[in-house]
Order: sequence, then C-alpha cells, then structure tokens
Amino acid sequence: MKNNFIIVGAGDFSEEIFSRKKDDFIIAADAGFSHLSSIGVIPDMVIGDFDSLGEIPSHPNIKKLPVIKDDTDIISSVRTSLGMGAETICIYGATGGNRFDHTIANIQTLQFIAENNAVGFIIDKDFIMCAFKNKTLVFDETFKGTFSLFSLCGKAEGVNIRGLSYEAENIVLTPDFPLGVSNSFKGETAEISVKNGILTAIWYENRFPDIK
Repeated sequence: MKNNFIIVGAGDFSEEIFSRKKDDFIIAADAGFSHLSSIGVIPDMVIGDFDSLGEIPSHPNIKKLPVIKDDTDIISSVRTSLGMGAETICIYGATGGNRFDHTIANIQTLQFIAENNAVGFIIDKDFIMCAFKNKTLVFDETFKGTFSLFSLCGKAEGVNIRGLSYEAENIVLTPDFPLGVSNSFKGETAEISVKNGILTAIWYENRFPDIK
C-alpha cells in the first residue's frame, strides 16, 4: 500500500497482528504509545491529550491536544495523516476495552477517511474492517471465511459483488437494511466495487486485498 500511515490507539492491541513496512509512518495516539513501547517500536509522531497515558511521553515529535476538544485523539491523528498525503490508514487499538462508544467513533472515523478519498482499516485480533469510496477491493483466491459488506453513511450505488458465494450486480446498499451480511469467500478471486458511495467491509483474516 502506497503512502500508508499506521495509527495505534488505546484499545485492545496484540503484537502478533501488528504489521509494518519500512516506509510506513507510525503515529501513537495517546496511550497507543504504551502499546508500541511494549513491543519496542518507536513511533514517528505522538498525538493526544494524554489523559489515557497519564503523562506526556519523552519523544521528539509530539502534538499535544487540549483535553476539551471536538476530535478524538484518533481522528486528530487521522487528520494529520491525511494532511501528510496518506492514501491508506491502518488503525490498531481501535476496538475493545470498556469504551464501546470509542469503538463506534472509530468505525465512524473510517467513514471520514473514505470521504476524504483514502482507504481506512481497523485491524482487530479477530477481523479487519475497511471503508472505501468509489473503489474496488480485490481478494485473491486464498482468502477464506466470512465476508460482510455494509453501507453505513448514506446510499452506496452501483455495488458489484463478484467471486463470493452470493454475487450481485449494480445493486444499492443502504444503512437501514443489512443485505450484505454473512457472505463468504469460495476459493476464487473476489472483487467488491462501488461506483457512488462508501462501503464498509469486514473479513476475518489478517491480510489485505489489493485496491483499485
């Protein structure tokens, strides 16, 4: 993935699913700094109000946010990433914990990423969630398991689902009916595309599709 940014938040985090490449830009969002420190990774930037971390960490590139603000630490990190030219943004530590409201906020943040013409991912130990606008995801034939597709922020028009157990051509998905839930890979290349709108996909392998 080109111009890939990684954001690590304060939610559930597992070293075994964390993946980075040499050119990835890594941002620790508040207590995400502790997660990265625990696996010996030094982020390129640290952003937050540091209410979760409890202190301002020692780091040469810190963006200190006020405690009273409209943006979460993660969406502030997303804004910074987009401003630096991010094309894909992978968010770890975005789910779990005792703040389900933050999980919902982070799912909304994926929609914000897509609306700004990038592709956003939430990487959990059990699944990957991806939001994309007017693009195509291509999964090779080795992907297995369940695949679900949602429109969470308005109509998604011109949706094509090819190569999955349940296929569709030029359909419309809406936020008020879960038509795309519980599909599955079937051992062939799968393509999921949308002509006009944002789709949110979930699959249960720690691997990424190609993006067109």
